[in-house]
Amino acid sequence: MKSQAYFEKIHKQIEYNLLAANQSIRIAVAWFTDAKLFDILCTKAKEGLSIELLIARHDINFDSNIKYKELIENGGNLYWIGDNGLYAPLMHNKFCIIDNKVLLFGSYNWTHRAKSNHESITVIEEDANLILDFNQEFDKIKNKYYSNDATVDWQKVIIRLDTLLNVIKLEDEEDIKYQLDKIKGLIPKGSTDIKIIELLQILDYCQEKLYSNTINLILKFTKEHKQLIIHTDPEIPALKLEVRMLEYQVSCLEDEKTESEKQINRYKIEYNLNLGELIKKILNLKRELAKHEFENDKSKQNEFDEANKDYEDFNNAYEDNLKEPKPQNLNEEQLKELKQNYRKATKFCHPDKVTEEQKVQAQKVFNDLKEAYDSNNLIKVNLILKDLEKGIFKSQGETISEKDKLLAIKNELESKRNKIEIEIVELKESKTYTTLTEIDNFENHFEELEDKFRNVLEILGSQIKKHEGK
Repeated sequence: MKSQAYFEKIHKQIEYNLLAANQSIRIAVAWFTDAKLFDILCTKAKEGLSIELLIARHDINFDSNIKYKELIENGGNLYWIGDNGLYAPLMHNKFCIIDNKVLLFGSYNWTHRAKSNHESITVIEEDANLILDFNQEFDKIKNKYYSNDATVDWQKVIIRLDTLLNVIKLEDEEDIKYQLDKIKGLIPKGSTDIKIIELLQILDYCQEKLYSNTINLILKFTKEHKQLIIHTDPEIPALKLEVRMLEYQVSCLEDEKTESEKQINRYKIEYNLNLGELIKKILNLKRELAKHEFENDKSKQNEFDEANKDYEDFNNAYEDNLKEPKPQNLNEEQLKELKQNYRKATKFCHPDKVTEEQKVQAQKVFNDLKEAYDSNNLIKVNLILKDLEKGIFKSQGETISEKDKLLAIKNELESKRNKIEIEIVELKESKTYTTLTEIDNFENHFEELEDKFRNVLEILGSQIKKHEGK
C-alpha cells in the first residue's frame, strides 16, 4: 500500500491519475464543473474505458458550461444524484477509483474555483480492502437512485407484514387482501434481491390461503430483517467510511509534515557542520566590534548586549547540535525504502486512527517509529512495520457504531486535518525550506556561502583593527 497527501498542484495530480487510467474510472463528487477534467473523462470513455460519474442534481452543476451528455455520447455513464437539491451525504467527500487500484479522496471540489481554495487530496495505491469499501459505497449511492432494488422501503414492508400477520389471526379476508395489495405495491418489478424473493414466497402462500405457512415465514422474515431495517441508521456505514477517510488523510498529512521537518533538520545539520565554526567567528567579531563601539559611545549599550546574546545563543545551539546523534548514511535506494515503509507503518499505528483503548500503546509505537525514521534507522523501521502488519491495532472507523461517537471523531479528525494543513503550509513558506528547495547542489551551495562568510569575516577583522588603532 502506498499513500501520499497533496495540497499543492492538486489539479495536476488528478489529471495525471485520470490520464494514467487504462480500465475504469469511478467518480463520486457533489459538484463537477471542471471542463478540463471532464474532457479527459470523455476521451477515456471514447477509448473504451468504463467511466461512471456520480454528481449532485444541483444548480451549481446545472449552471456550468459543461455539456454532460457528451460523456454518455462517448460511452460513459452519468448519474444525477439526489432530489430537489438533496444528495447523498458521503458525496461531500469527493472520491475517485481508478482501475480498482488507485483511490483519490479529500476535500477538493472538482470545480474551477477549487483551484484557488485551501484544499487537499489523498492518493492511496494498492489497498484492496479500502478500495473495495469505496466501490461498495459508490454502488450504494448509485443504487439508491438508479436500482429497482433500492426503491424498496423496508421499514414500510416490515410494518405491513406485521399488520398482515394480525389480520390473518383475525381471519379478516377483506383486510388480508388489502394488506397483500399494499405490500405488492412496495415491491419493484424484476428485482433479484434475495429479500424480495423471500417476500414473494410469503405473498404466494397467503394468496393460496396457506395461512400457517404464511405466519411462519412472516415471523422468520421479520426476525431476520427487522433489526437491520428498522434500527440501523443508514448514515452509520457512510460515517464509518468517512472516518476512515479522515484517518488516512491525517496520517498522510502527518507524513508530509514529518518529511518537511526532516528536510529542514537535515539542512540545519549540514549548515552547522559546514559553516558553524565560521559563523561563530563572525558573531564573535561582531561582539568585539560592538564592544569597541560601546566603549567609545555608552549609548550603544543595547547593540553590545544584542551582539553578545546573538553569539551566546548560536554557540549554545551549535554545541547542542554537535552532541546530537547524526542520521545514518543511506544510499538513494535505502532512503526510498525508508520513506515508503515509514508511511506504510504510520497507517497502522497513528494514534488518531486506533480505538480509544489502544491509543497509549499506539502513541508509543508511533513515537518509536518516528524516532527511527528521523535517524534513518531502516532496520528498526522495517521491524516495526513487520510487527504492525500482524494486525495489532484496529481502526476506530471500523469498530465504532454509535452515531454520536462517529460524528465526534469525524469532527475531531477534520479539525486536526485542517490544523496540520496550515502547519505544513507554514513550514513550506519558511525561509529555511524555501532556501533548500532552491538548492541544486548542496556542496556548491555551502562553498558559495563559505566564500561570502569569509569575506564578511575579513571585513569585520579590518573594522576591529581600525578601532584598535585609534
